[in-house]
Amino acid sequence: MANHTATFVGRFQCGQGSWRVSTGAEEGAAVIGQLFGRQSPTQAGNEADHFEVLPRSITMRVVISGPESIRAGVLTAAPRYEPKCIRLSFRLADAYALGGFRLSSASWDLAESVPALMAALSGTDGDALCELAAETVEFTTRDGVALSYCRPSIKVIGPWHAPDQHTA
Repeated sequence: MANHTATFVGRFQCGQGSWRVSTGAEEGAAVIGQLFGRQSPTQAGNEADHFEVLPRSITMRVVISGPESIRAGVLTAAPRYEPKCIRLSFRLADAYALGGFRLSSASWDLAESVPALMAALSGTDGDALCELAAETVEFTTRDGVALSYCRPSIKVIGPWHAPDQHTA
């Protein structure tokens, strides 16, 4: 059950300690809203086929098809100063038939967790049930400026056995 296909139904973005999901399918936006609580799906910009959903849940269960679903690449020619861009493809465990989603992140914490995540995914011998979370990190710089950012994290729960086994 490879979930990294040429067609994706939407994209997850982590911001301000919560998720923002964009999709071109109004019915997909409605399903995500029903599953995770929502602020109503809204059309983003002037595009008639672009919807955004702001799930209230900061964690959700996803299905990842092994380590090949993760891509890591350096953002710039100066890797000491820029994190890697992590790209992850997955499906929602509670709406598996909806299709694939993508998450792209330049989070240092996520980049540092990739080797352990890939090892855990390898240990499931196929599709893995995982928890995707958006965590708010707050800190103060040396200059006394308070900052915060959203850190995505992924935890492997175990093997994914069947789409109907983990439905809500």
